[in-house]
Amino acid sequence: MKKILVIILSLFLLSKAINAQDAGLKQNQISVLGSIELKEIADQASVTFAVKGIGSSLRKAVDNASKMVQKVTDKLITLGIKSKNISTSQFYSGENSGDKAFLSSSRDYKAILHTLVKIVNMKSLDSALYLISESEIEDASNIIFSLNDELGLRRKARVAAAMKAKEKAEDIAGALGVMLGKVVNIEEMGPTSTVSIRGGRTYPNPFNPSTSMLREESIVDESKGSGFFAQTISITSQVRVVFEIK
Repeated sequence: MKKILVIILSLFLLSKAINAQDAGLKQNQISVLGSIELKEIADQASVTFAVKGIGSSLRKAVDNASKMVQKVTDKLITLGIKSKNISTSQFYSGENSGDKAFLSSSRDYKAILHTLVKIVNMKSLDSALYLISESEIEDASNIIFSLNDELGLRRKARVAAAMKAKEKAEDIAGALGVMLGKVVNIEEMGPTSTVSIRGGRTYPNPFNPSTSMLREESIVDESKGSGFFAQTISITSQVRVVFEIK
């Protein structure tokens, strides 16, 4: 019985020693967060406009709407917008129950075409929006601002966040008189997010997830902006890095 108690006690002490060693390893580490926000003025935009065609048949209604779209398209091309950046993306048709002719079938059907216009030269944006609004359209909506090289800026934000984490760790280690060792763990704190900023408010990019970030540093390049409709794109990234302490 005494031997059994000695074995149990030995195993217990060995377990405590191993746990103490593990705890010691964890204590010889420093964990820091690097957060960054990069801003640039949008260098491209897209807008959707809709036109309604009326006719005595569905085919005639579609033809009428197509001719109206072509008129707007021709005007946009004169502004320097390429035809490849103009495309009809949605189509809706049906019986025209709202304003039929009383003694005629000429307005029995309607067709609504939605056309997407991508504007890669922001200097043309103001003129394009005014031109569209002054044409025979139903409405213009869904103005989306973006960056041509958004992927490049997102990668730049991730690198900047990692460098910010390293800078913080070096500052803390220097203040406490210790030396940093190797990196033992790296964790991205949520996806790099993109938002559009209008007058102090933020609007998430629908093609990229948005997360709430602690913005320790903001780097802004707004020299590219021009026109009343210019909008800032903000990209944020946050990284947790664990360093070994020597």
